[in-house]
Amino acid sequence: MNPFHFLACGLALLAALPAKQDRKGQVGFRVRSNMSAPLNADQGWAGALNENVTVQADRPFRIRLEAESASGGPFRLQYRRNAQPWADLEAHDFPHPKAKTPRSSLVSCAAYKDGAATIDLLAGSAAPFRPGAGVGLADRTPPWTGAGAHGEFEWALVVRRFADGGVTNEDGDTFEFRMVAADGSPTGEGRAPALRLAIPPGHVGGTYVETPGRIGPWQASKGNLYFIMEPAETSNLFLMVKSSDGGRTWTEVDGANRPRTRDLESVDAKQIGDTIHILHQVTRAAYYHSFRTSDHPTHPDTWAIRDEVAGKVNSVAQAATLAVRSDGSVVAFYVGQTRVHVSIRAPAGGWREASQIDSAVGPQCVSDPDDSVHLAYTSPDGGLWYRRLGRDDALTAPERLASGLGTSRAEFGSVLPLVYLPKTDTVVVLYRLKDGALWERRVVKRSAPTPAVKATDRPVIHDAVDSQQPAADAVPDGDTVRVLFVDKASRSIFATHDAGGWQASTLQVDRILGSWVRGNGYTRPDGTKVYGYVYDAGSDGGAGMNRFAEVVLSPP
Repeated sequence: MNPFHFLACGLALLAALPAKQDRKGQVGFRVRSNMSAPLNADQGWAGALNENVTVQADRPFRIRLEAESASGGPFRLQYRRNAQPWADLEAHDFPHPKAKTPRSSLVSCAAYKDGAATIDLLAGSAAPFRPGAGVGLADRTPPWTGAGAHGEFEWALVVRRFADGGVTNEDGDTFEFRMVAADGSPTGEGRAPALRLAIPPGHVGGTYVETPGRIGPWQASKGNLYFIMEPAETSNLFLMVKSSDGGRTWTEVDGANRPRTRDLESVDAKQIGDTIHILHQVTRAAYYHSFRTSDHPTHPDTWAIRDEVAGKVNSVAQAATLAVRSDGSVVAFYVGQTRVHVSIRAPAGGWREASQIDSAVGPQCVSDPDDSVHLAYTSPDGGLWYRRLGRDDALTAPERLASGLGTSRAEFGSVLPLVYLPKTDTVVVLYRLKDGALWERRVVKRSAPTPAVKATDRPVIHDAVDSQQPAADAVPDGDTVRVLFVDKASRSIFATHDAGGWQASTLQVDRILGSWVRGNGYTRPDGTKVYGYVYDAGSDGGAGMNRFAEVVLSPP
């Protein structure tokens, strides 16, 4: 047989195949998890060339795409979630989007300037190379004259857990990405990265409520946890999120029936049995909501009362607190211009006309088994005061507990949530002085307040991100008070407690730009007693960095 026959056939077959450089579109990609890696460094990768990897929600990452084009750029980036229709990726930064918070968006990257030139780093194309660009917080590449060539384009982006409207991306969702021409037309066939989304254990996401009051997490008898938050900085809806696995994962419940009132800058809540009672103040009014937990016998995990007006008043600094008495009546305190207003809801419903307390702002309250409501509040001159509302709704005379809390509007909310210790019939009032330290005074069996005692060994951050409050929380633990706080210098979270005196603080969460922390004490289903809390891990008032953690108080 003539060997030249086989050679001729082989050459004909090769001629019939398209040349590599004639293939247009994405010919290669690589995912970079290290946002600080230089644009053209061969480092910080999450996987190999053309490897579909897992990315975490609310953790920015980069995709480097190798593309061949017949006509050149500029290009846009599109995505699709779970094989749904393709959509353009818009530029909305993380954790501070200015106008919109979509499921996924292009974000800024400090490692390079938008439009910085790329080198030929990926080995997927044999076509001539012309430098592409690194893209940061822009919805398209710079113009690119690369007809017949290939270039590399690196995009910084994020996939979120919560987005505008309270929509969520779920663990296991698939996100595909492709480059298209500026007019949206495809650039050709090619490899589209298909990345799997993971929700890290303990990741809550969303936006923290800017409140001096309690917002959870609360525990139902079955172990389910509940917490109040917003989905995004650009979408301030009222969300109740739930965890059924000890805080590992969180999902909104009864989202179709949320309260209509938005702007969660002052919220306080108390759990009584199977119901969470909520007071919510906005600039012009205070509202009452209630939510039924999984313990409710007929309507578990549902909103019961929404947007019921507790009182109308223009507030100078939103601050509200409530107590629930044994007969089901609700006592609400909320701020006006220079006074605290008091409204009481009857057990069967209906709010009385509000009364007022002179020269009072920044209230916090707690009830005792006798249905007296203990109230601490600041005054515009930087004072701290204590009063008690009896079962007959009469207030005792004001007693000054401290001076020097500060006189600015930012310092009105210098009192932590009050703590009641039932065994000793003690109300614990913790507050931040202008020097930054937390101090405490106690009212034991309604006697004269005890002398002031310093509770923290380091200053506590105050008014972080326009919050008008110390970044600190206090909860009861038997005869002990547990405190979590954000250190002013390091912005890390520390814990302390009183045990024959306040103990040296211990580090809990390091290397965050801490702004808020709120928690509760409860017992896990396995019998472990813990202080569960949710904190903002450095969004600095943005979104996507709320996380859950626990301090173990005693083993099972």
